[in-house]
Amino acid sequence: MSEMSLSRDRFLALAEAYGGDIARWPEPEREAARALLLQDPQGLGHHLEAAAALDRLLDLAPAGAVDAALLGRLVSAAPRPAASAWRWIAGLGAALGLGVSAMAGVTVGVVLAGHDREDLSADALIASSVDGGDATDSLEEPAAS
Repeated sequence: MSEMSLSRDRFLALAEAYGGDIARWPEPEREAARALLLQDPQGLGHHLEAAAALDRLLDLAPAGAVDAALLGRLVSAAPRPAASAWRWIAGLGAALGLGVSAMAGVTVGVVLAGHDREDLSADALIASSVDGGDATDSLEEPAAS
């Protein structure tokens, strides 16, 4: 970020979120924060000092050790994965269903396409009998004029 793109509100939000040490802030905003701090060292410095005091207080708090009994209860309460045989059967069922659907679609397409050809052949025979011509003549494309 450029020096002019960091507002005072953003500076205060960063101090509250990341603490009083600008080196802990997101890298793209560090230089702009330092430049803004030089413009108002007393006003913004006060906020940085308050954030640093909170940082020191948080550093004094003891790190909580994980209770082994609690960890054991959490692990035992975690949902178990489904048995692999059931997952395999469910996957097979889905694949079978999709396969049957695909075959049904192909079958319907072939049947419908066959009916269209039969209809054309019947039309050609009827037209040839009316005209007295050969049935194959009516299947040919008309000559371009």
